[in-house]
Amino acid sequence: MAYRHILLALLAVLLFVLISSLGYYLIEPEYSWHNAVYMTVISITTTGYKEVGGGLTMAGQVWTIFVLLGGVVTGAVALSLIVAAVVEGRIRGLFGRRQLERKIASLSGHVVVSGYGRMGRRITRLLHKGNRPVVVIDNSQEKTAQAEQDGVLYLLGDAQEESVLLAAGIEKASSLIAALPNDAANVFLTLSAHGLNKSLNIIARAQESSAQDKLTKAGATRVICPLIIGSNRIADVLLRPAIADFVEMAHKGVDLEMEQLTIKPNSPIAGKTLLDLALPARVGAMVVAIHRPDRETLYNPGPDAILNEGDTLIVIGKQGMDKAMEKLRQAGRV
Repeated sequence: MAYRHILLALLAVLLFVLISSLGYYLIEPEYSWHNAVYMTVISITTTGYKEVGGGLTMAGQVWTIFVLLGGVVTGAVALSLIVAAVVEGRIRGLFGRRQLERKIASLSGHVVVSGYGRMGRRITRLLHKGNRPVVVIDNSQEKTAQAEQDGVLYLLGDAQEESVLLAAGIEKASSLIAALPNDAANVFLTLSAHGLNKSLNIIARAQESSAQDKLTKAGATRVICPLIIGSNRIADVLLRPAIADFVEMAHKGVDLEMEQLTIKPNSPIAGKTLLDLALPARVGAMVVAIHRPDRETLYNPGPDAILNEGDTLIVIGKQGMDKAMEKLRQAGRV
């Protein structure tokens, strides 16, 4: 709307110049188009230069009065349109920021993604597919503009500053993704975020493997090093291709799906066994591991394994298994 106002102002001025010049061209027989435009410009701008040629005819003088008065009116209208466009743009920007701040302030248990580069944008897209609320922080206007186009809540600022983290609701967030461009920035961000929220789940990216220990000491729950993951993946494809293909299929959900199920407080299955849960019969899935809250992991658990509150079950099954598990959650059976 603001650009439309500016365009209308420019069109109004150009149209008036065209009409005024046409009038001089038709009224004054000795005027060329160049002379007509020149007379229009010096009249509208009240420059006061001498008329072209030997002076104006009576009709030309009358037309000049029209040009002078019309120029004042047209200029005033154009100026008002431009001012309105600027004010409207500022108001819309202010209103948009306030609305954005209110939405972020209302969030709880969301994920804060710091850095909206290639990795941050892809992570955000995947989290949205998983219906996880996300707030992006980036100090680049270009990146935040991209986040706005993607329909993502965002903050323009330095994620290493505590005021920016607080504005992103870090105290009520469940997780933080530290995906800043360099390891030093991610270490400082992790320290700041951990100091503001001790229970925050912080997943940090490490460009170099040497930064993993520093990020862990700074408070990162888990450190992801793309260099190590990529090299391990390539080695697996060469040394254990069948396993690599199996994991890839499970991740993509082509024939298999992997899912996790956390046993919440007061869950009806807390204190029962895997045999009582009967996931193979209910959803066609198999529990391959149980991750305990104390970081202990029980692989290939037997049917008599006891399920406790806070346990996370790693489940694998046929495609469509996640929908069946969601029905169990909604029915309050898990």
